[in-house]
Amino acid sequence: MGRSDDAKVWARVLSELAQVEVTVQWERPSWRVRWLDGPTRRVVMDRAAALSTYRVAAALPFEQLRFARSDSSLAIALGWLAWGSPESAAAAREAIAEVEAFCAVTGYPQTRFDDRVLGAADLLSRVGHGDASEMGALLTKANPPVTPQAPSIAPGPGLRGAVTSYRWPNGGPPADLLGPTTSRPSPATVNGQQVAVTCQHCGRPLDTDGEGPRRGRPAKYCSGACRTAAHRAHHREPLPAIA
Repeated sequence: MGRSDDAKVWARVLSELAQVEVTVQWERPSWRVRWLDGPTRRVVMDRAAALSTYRVAAALPFEQLRFARSDSSLAIALGWLAWGSPESAAAAREAIAEVEAFCAVTGYPQTRFDDRVLGAADLLSRVGHGDASEMGALLTKANPPVTPQAPSIAPGPGLRGAVTSYRWPNGGPPADLLGPTTSRPSPATVNGQQVAVTCQHCGRPLDTDGEGPRRGRPAKYCSGACRTAAHRAHHREPLPAIA
């Protein structure tokens, strides 16, 4: 099999694992792996790297792949609602990077919020014409301001599907690489104290592995931005209609 054939193998395997359409195409100067929303870039890269060690699609090894996850306008709107109303136009421009960062680390964003927030995000996306800057400008003008909407549903599996259609050769990948990841990691223990392993605001994994003694309270958030957003969301108000 050549690289074009193995690109199809990668696309099929990763699409089944992610449960979203994954394409693998030649885009000079590299083979580009693309998908919309779904699992995070790190999750897909890690699984592809693990499968590559078992010579899956050997003519097109992992090292030749470049991964690019895109965000739908609905996912961007959810990122804005997780952030809340900026205080000014200048703050809205600065917040775009934080919204994009939230989207990047939130796998399957549409499954992380309840119907109320999803409905508001759909409205924001349509009124804002799918443009991140315009969405931020709309939230700046919201009256009353939109308070941060923390994900109400715990993070699900890093990959939601399983490979079922591909015929593997003898000695192929083990079953744990061909099915979904665990729904949530087990709590970690630091200095005999059980601590969270995911950010309590965005659900991003916290780096607790291999830590030595640490001072102060165990971390609950992955960044200062999530800490601030979680604090603002403590007394959350209902979402207003977006004019």
